[in-house]
Amino acid sequence: MTKQPNSILLTIRKLMVGFLLRCPNCEHGAMFTGLFNMNPVCPHCGVRFERLSGESVGGMFINLGLAEVLSLGGFFISQLLLKPPILAQVIFWVSFNILFVVFFYRHSRAMWVAIAYLANGLYTDEEYAEKTGQR
Repeated sequence: MTKQPNSILLTIRKLMVGFLLRCPNCEHGAMFTGLFNMNPVCPHCGVRFERLSGESVGGMFINLGLAEVLSLGGFFISQLLLKPPILAQVIFWVSFNILFVVFFYRHSRAMWVAIAYLANGLYTDEEYAEKTGQR
């Protein structure tokens, strides 16, 4: 993994690269092969996206947190401005929340991988073996 100076612009760039479902290390390799199937390693540079099971929990937190913020914010703003019936509001925002969580899953998980990259947590298998002393 190449070291780059950590700055706000680099952070924004890497999060955007993650949002676009590209490897944050090389910015070329695709992170997903299907709707929910994540590549274990970058096909371009060989960086492993997940070392341990459970590392995707941060991506789920991003996904659910953003869904809740958007749903609650949208609910209260539309209630203040448009005053629709509560039942219609609840049906709409629950449906929105479910669809958002499903379709934003890949992006939130890829953004979590970008955060791991920024925290120096992505390595090729060889770099990881050298760092941990395993062979």
